[in-house]
Amino acid sequence: MKVILVNRGHSRTRSFAASGRKLAFAASLVAAGFVALGGVVVYSWLAFDQGRVLTSEGLRNWQDVLDQQRNELVSVRADAERQLSALVLRLAELQGRITRLDALGERLTKKASLDDGEFDFNSLPALGGPEVGSDTDSEHVRSTLLDAIDDLADQIDSREQQLDLLNNLLSKRTLYDDSFLAGLPIRQGWLSSRYGRRTDPFTGKVAWHNGIDMAGKRGSDIISVAAGVVVWAENRGGYGLLVEINHGNGYVTRYAHNQDIVVKVGDVVTRGQTIAKMGSSGRSTGPHTHFEVLKDGKSQDPVKYIYRASK
Repeated sequence: MKVILVNRGHSRTRSFAASGRKLAFAASLVAAGFVALGGVVVYSWLAFDQGRVLTSEGLRNWQDVLDQQRNELVSVRADAERQLSALVLRLAELQGRITRLDALGERLTKKASLDDGEFDFNSLPALGGPEVGSDTDSEHVRSTLLDAIDDLADQIDSREQQLDLLNNLLSKRTLYDDSFLAGLPIRQGWLSSRYGRRTDPFTGKVAWHNGIDMAGKRGSDIISVAAGVVVWAENRGGYGLLVEINHGNGYVTRYAHNQDIVVKVGDVVTRGQTIAKMGSSGRSTGPHTHFEVLKDGKSQDPVKYIYRASK
């Protein structure tokens, strides 16, 4: 192979012959030179790189990073264990709550004398409704512990709903029972005059008596025969000092001829509560209480109420 060399000015040329072996040897030398130069560059970059990756200092830096990550992992694991302990404690608290709610519900059910199965605290309340679409993209797998907590929370909600219903039922039943007229308006005494036609003690003529008279000791207790609201508590003509109580459902009772009144208008009274003291005020011949029962404004015979059993 012949090689011709030309100088920059093209004034002189030089040629020589080169065999293939010589060219290969020259190419090898050039390649070796480039490799050596690349090695020097790489070494220089590694030697002066800020991370000093392959130096002893770089290895120490990597070790520090690994130690930091290991410490973070320990911290995360400790936090997870604390959260798990908190969830376990929460689960135990919910279980305790539902046990107490079940026991309370069973006692209330027995006390209310409800039919078996009307309030079943061992099952969820009956629910229903049309099916609606759900967001399937938001569904995800949940842990067993979280599912257990959610199940208990649902059970507690259902128990509270049943207890609310039961409480409302008992409240209505108690209110009805307390407002049920029954019993005597005095603690001690006797029936001195019945309801209906009688001889008027002042005129001697036959007259209508709208209530009954219960005689007793002056100053003895006059009591309400049922729960209600006081709507009158002062003097009223021939009644003298009168207490009038509205019991709801159209029922009103009157207690007349009192010596003293111990309640006032607007007071809510209970069955058996003292409302006045026996006296002889108004049109009266001696200490007694004139007791009336009205239903929708019409007088009733009090005897059929005072001798019936209270609920």
